[in-house]
Amino acid sequence: MTKLTVFFLVIFLALLSLLSFFNKASVDLTVWKGVTYEDIPVIALIFISAAAGIVSMFIIAAIRDARRYVHNWQMQRKQKKESRIQESYSKGLEAFYVSRYEEARELFTRVIESDPSHLNALLRLGDIAFNEKDFVKATDYYLKTEELKPRSIEVLLSLAKVSEAKQKWQETIQYLDSILKIDGENAGILYRKRDIYERNRNWEELMEVQHKILKCKLSAEKEQEENKNLLGYKYELGKYYLETGSADKAIKTLKSIIKSDKDFIAAYLALAGAYLKDGNNKEARAILMKGYEETSSIVFLTRLEDHFITEGEPGTIIDIYQKAIQKDRKDLRLQFFLAKLYYRLEMIDYALDTINAIDSSAFDYRDLHVLLGSVYERRSEYEKAMNEFKNALKVEKPLLVPFCCSNCNYISDEWSGRCPECKSWNTFIFDIDEICKIQKRQSST
Repeated sequence: MTKLTVFFLVIFLALLSLLSFFNKASVDLTVWKGVTYEDIPVIALIFISAAAGIVSMFIIAAIRDARRYVHNWQMQRKQKKESRIQESYSKGLEAFYVSRYEEARELFTRVIESDPSHLNALLRLGDIAFNEKDFVKATDYYLKTEELKPRSIEVLLSLAKVSEAKQKWQETIQYLDSILKIDGENAGILYRKRDIYERNRNWEELMEVQHKILKCKLSAEKEQEENKNLLGYKYELGKYYLETGSADKAIKTLKSIIKSDKDFIAAYLALAGAYLKDGNNKEARAILMKGYEETSSIVFLTRLEDHFITEGEPGTIIDIYQKAIQKDRKDLRLQFFLAKLYYRLEMIDYALDTINAIDSSAFDYRDLHVLLGSVYERRSEYEKAMNEFKNALKVEKPLLVPFCCSNCNYISDEWSGRCPECKSWNTFIFDIDEICKIQKRQSST
């Protein structure tokens, strides 16, 4: 009992004594029908009432303190339990991150036994099963977690991860779509959808996803990159239409690419292929010429070379080469390819004259020596041919100028609209000066 309580009690008793001195009367008190107490002093009645109030207060205070005690006791038990659970979970997490899966599984299981609704422990048990390639058990754990928290992005991602590992692409897409219903502008999820569609060559569905990606909040640099990707995927869609016999759709798609990017070489070549497949040789020839005029890429001349030779019009491509050389005499590559064409057509003297017109000091590389050696060989000038072949330093495939990716220096004997190494579009060029080989060699050292 505090001093303040004692003080008030003393004051109360003093007041009660004072009241009893001035109030000596008595009253009758009826507490129930037929139950009456007579001649009860007023002061006694006041005292009884006050005592009843004080007792009531003490009872209420006791009940309150008891409830508080029970609550604190329960909270302490709960905190101790949570502390034990957290300790087990933390130890399990440490074991999980260092791949001690048996130890981690035991600790996480202990957590679940104490708290069956512990989401993170269930997820980690699923992750352990996934890492051990037990996809059935992993799915069970993830589904239990989903029951506890249906709209959890982490849970849906985990389920998508299992489906993807099992190559159940449609199921994976469904889980990713569920995430997008929660977070419609989640670019990371859209990228995953795009990767799945690309892997399965579902170009039409991929295009829808790509447009959604461009609607997300992207940095200026990322937006520029994704716009380039859009054209690249359009190119793949055009090729798909071409492969499936939808020439009209292919032509329309490829034309839209060229309209957006006049330097997209692969689109010109694919469009020419679409026209050829449609039996429109004139349009194919025109688009190849337009591609060369817009980009100055020699790839178009080599394609035109094949086209005109097949059509029995080698004079036309020779004329095109000669006009191109007159237009740009500094581009010695044109003279080299014209010499190659003459050699291909067995116009050996013309090939020799064209090679001799090339300034070898400005254009000294092995394929020129190989070509010149081959020309001398056809002219039966074997000693000169031998000298040129020696200069060429043992070329395995003479007269073959490889292509290379200007983005990653990947080298290929075949032209491709998309680099198989870095997956970039429109990056293949002729590696005439072996720049790609040199850069690749430097990057590997």
